Amino acid sequence: MSSGQHRRLTGAISASILMCSSVAAFAWNQPANINLAVASNFYGVPPSNSAITDLISAFQALNPGWTVTVVDNGATATLESNIINGNTAGVDLFLAADTATPQDLLINHFDLVASYNSSRRPPLYTFNYAGGILALLSNKPGVNLSCETGTCGYSSSYSSVAIADPELAPYGVAAQSVLIGIYGLAPPLSSNSHVHEYPNITAAYNAVIAQTDPVGFVAMSAICLNGKYPTSGTSALAYFPVQASPEDPSMLVNSYNPLTQAGVPIRQRRSQAQNDELSAFVAFITDFTSPPTPDSPMTATLRKYCYSAP
Repeated sequence: MSSGQHRRLTGAISASILMCSSVAAFAWNQPANINLAVASNFYGVPPSNSAITDLISAFQALNPGWTVTVVDNGATATLESNIINGNTAGVDLFLAADTATPQDLLINHFDLVASYNSSRRPPLYTFNYAGGILALLSNKPGVNLSCETGTCGYSSSYSSVAIADPELAPYGVAAQSVLIGIYGLAPPLSSNSHVHEYPNITAAYNAVIAQTDPVGFVAMSAICLNGKYPTSGTSALAYFPVQASPEDPSMLVNSYNPLTQAGVPIRQRRSQAQNDELSAFVAFITDFTSPPTPDSPMTATLRKYCYSAP
């Protein structure tokens, strides 16, 4: 090969490499949108009190051209049913309020899920993104709900108590566990006229705020802002998965199964740019960086709304 041919071949290869790099960069930065289905507790009451709204705003600020849209929110079982029955909302990513529902989709409806990181072997499908806390909310300020000096949380003296439907919502299952296990209510709670079940945890919260029910079991995130609770005009008591017994504070009891929340991508016709965005968004909401380095946006959001990292 002559030196001239060698120069031309080298130039052609360099141009090809540059073109491929440019195409790759262009593909990564292509404008794209992904759609979310988000459990009620994490959806909150946008825009003033919403973990997912904060995260979307932060993600979009860091990634111009990419947008994230919440197209469905509600109880976890309702969102799963909507996906199984046609996914008419076009959900790309499902953020549930438990780990069992994403696992159910993965095991029993594998054709409906997708990997968020197909380059890994084996591919990755489900991921944990938050740990929630159950709280008892009163619609009156200044009510002493502490076990040391007050009513010790829920009391049968209340005319009614609001909970999310345990058949639909993981936070409802947690509330059911507390009412039966700690306070001795007889199952099924659906037959108890004092227990009012609502279609999701936000509806239970709204029932207390509207004074339809004097108290209710809600997601702590609904009454937490900047790491503090409750919001003005209310009283509240946090319940933890493992806590002291009301009768014997020295004894620990398992109040309910931990509210570890997980997500799973949903199979859809997506462009490469959308797949890139989906992978980037999952990485964004599973970045739990905390001190001594600065908090990641996800860690800051979890702290703000009284969640824990999973």
